[in-house]
Amino acid sequence: MHRQVPIRTILIPVDFTDSARQAFYAGISIAAKTGAEVYVLHVSEPIRAFDFGKKRYVETADTIARVEEGVQRRINELWEEGGLEAVDRRKIHLVVRGGKAAAEILAVAKEKEADLIVIGSSGDGGLGSALGSTSEKVTRDAYCSVWSVRARKKRA
Repeated sequence: MHRQVPIRTILIPVDFTDSARQAFYAGISIAAKTGAEVYVLHVSEPIRAFDFGKKRYVETADTIARVEEGVQRRINELWEEGGLEAVDRRKIHLVVRGGKAAAEILAVAKEKEADLIVIGSSGDGGLGSALGSTSEKVTRDAYCSVWSVRARKKRA
C-alpha cells in the first residue's frame, strides 16, 4: 500500500497563454478533488507608474488595483470557459505581484506553503530545454512538487 501525499495548498501561476490555461484547469480540477486551497498568481513585470514629482517609477495602489481587476476578469473568463461550477470559489484566492515571474512564483509558493505548483510550460526555453525558461527555473528551485502542463497541440 502506498502513502498518499496530501495536497492542501496549490499555487497556479497564470499568464493567460494556452499552456497557462491548461495548467489553470488542471490545478482547479485537482483542488476540486482534494479540497485544497488555491492561490492563482499573476506576475506583471513591472507594476509601477512614473511619478513625475519624484522623477522615478513607483508602485501605486491604483496601478495594482487596475491590474488585479483585469486579472480577475480574465480568471472569470477561464472559469466560464472551463465549466468549473462545482469548485468552491471561496477556496480560490487571487494574488497579483510585480517583479520577475520565476522569483515571485517561488516566493509566493513559500509564503503560502504550497504543496503543489501547477505551471504552464511553453517549451521554448531555448538551449534544448523542454520547458519554458520560467517553468524550468521554478521546477529546478521549488521546495515543493511542480506539475508542468503543456498546451495541447492540435493534431494534424
